[in-house]
Amino acid sequence: MDGTALAAWGTRVAAIAAPDERDLAPSITLAYAAGGRARRDLYRRAGHTPGGIGGGLVTVLPQLLDALAYAAREVGDALGSAQFGNLVSATALLISLRRRSDPAAPRDPGTPPGAGTGPGEPTAAAVHAADLLADRLRSRGVPPPDADRLACELLAGLLNSPDRSGAAAFLDRLVAAEPPEPTIRTGRGLFGRRRVRVQVRAADPPPAPGPAADGTGPDGPDAPGDTP
Repeated sequence: MDGTALAAWGTRVAAIAAPDERDLAPSITLAYAAGGRARRDLYRRAGHTPGGIGGGLVTVLPQLLDALAYAAREVGDALGSAQFGNLVSATALLISLRRRSDPAAPRDPGTPPGAGTGPGEPTAAAVHAADLLADRLRSRGVPPPDADRLACELLAGLLNSPDRSGAAAFLDRLVAAEPPEPTIRTGRGLFGRRRVRVQVRAADPPPAPGPAADGTGPDGPDAPGDTP
């Protein structure tokens, strides 16, 4: 996939889940796919509250691309498991995702959950992919309800794309230059988080025993070397 096609798919992703960022999508997508400093710079201005603190430009698209890259294999599996001609509803996917976290939630009778055969019913692979997407967004600081909604909207949009092979190629291109971090080790931030390094210092050795208050040695008055 060349840069033009990559930028076009980034614009599709923005149109699905971050429509206000469509104009920025080509440059953001190319920067993310490049990896390295270009990718890290995206997180410095990424955020979840429009306008951010201090009025700076805030974008959510870098986090959506990061979530897609993180769950690329699972999203690819969902693309392969989706039934052709059966459009997946983002709402149905969100309901299934919440049932996954709350097994006691009531279920509609009829189609078994995860079968992917009912109207808009997502497959188990799709629910799993949505769960990973949402988890990654939460790790980037997105509030859980928003993370779940964005993950389901994004995945449903890709599953309903007429060009699923193009979507799979887009996922491959996102991780080709540099895979995403397997985990995000950060302090809390607005949306993107600052990485911190924790150094564990070896424990100090216990102090050597000194003389007791009464002048005897550490082993008591009868220990060798004590003066009567």
